[in-house]
Amino acid sequence: MMVRILSVLPLATGALCVLIVLIGAIGYTSSPEEVEVPIPPCPLGGEDCKVGMNQDNLSIPKSFMLLNVETTMRWDHPDDAWVGVVDAQTAEECPPDNQGLTDCTASDMTFLAGGPESMDNLVWDIEPGDVRFVTGGRTNTLTLETNIVTHFYHVGLSVIPMLLLGVVGVALCLSGVQMAFPLRFTKKDEG
Repeated sequence: MMVRILSVLPLATGALCVLIVLIGAIGYTSSPEEVEVPIPPCPLGGEDCKVGMNQDNLSIPKSFMLLNVETTMRWDHPDDAWVGVVDAQTAEECPPDNQGLTDCTASDMTFLAGGPESMDNLVWDIEPGDVRFVTGGRTNTLTLETNIVTHFYHVGLSVIPMLLLGVVGVALCLSGVQMAFPLRFTKKDEG
């Protein structure tokens, strides 16, 4: 009888692991948020114009390796501007001034997501590291308006943690069932 009572522990732990896998597979999607981003003027042409950059790094911790995080951004002036994501080391070569403009152009940067080729949105699979957001004007952009950037994210477990938790959860559930209701194999009489 005591073994049946103790079988609740592996059953409950296994069920919790399986529940975490199910929730991680479904994930969570945030509600959209809006941010105002100035549009840098670009009277000369898209390749020769200065690029704007945010002042601080966005640090993504190493624990994000366990997650699958996808960020989607859309902006309301696709004909006038673009938005991108670059490695934070770009700020060492192209530091932004107090207005957020750099002396670099888009051709000087390597984009992790977005950039001049992105028309009105970008999708970025977030990975650990330090990044910065950049923006630039398209050819013949003289507007001093701001771009309204709408962003949201979807987060779930990545594949490897889901597989590991799933295997451990199923194994714990099966061991709990075996503890509560042991299978007995009998030998057949040889006759």
